[in-house]
Amino acid sequence: MPLQFAKFLKKITVDVVVGRSSFQVEAADKGKFSDEFVKKSAIVYMKEDFARRNGFKEGDIVKLTREGKSVNLKVAIADYAPNEGVFIPNSIYASYLSDFDSFKRFKASLEPADGDVTKPEEIIQKMLK
Repeated sequence: MPLQFAKFLKKITVDVVVGRSSFQVEAADKGKFSDEFVKKSAIVYMKEDFARRNGFKEGDIVKLTREGKSVNLKVAIADYAPNEGVFIPNSIYASYLSDFDSFKRFKASLEPADGDVTKPEEIIQKMLK
């Protein structure tokens, strides 16, 4: 049985900045829950140095958690990400994690995750419970 490496790494607390991404606009033409839109929205951007220091690389799946709510997102490296935090596009993922007091910036825990990115349908199901 293979060991799951993600389970051995600890969580870190990060500042999360939420903003618009021009790639989302292009993908939205195909539908808000299309595979293309999810691919452009279910993402967490971080600077290369930050990612390396914390054991992440492009394409990794990470869990972002705030106040008991979690989503799995794919790591992407971007120069425009904050130096000591992450950037996520304004989408269902950001809306699920944020609230009216912190809809553009908040603190969350970040850790490696096994599995796939969270699908919008999964978030909707969580919200209906």
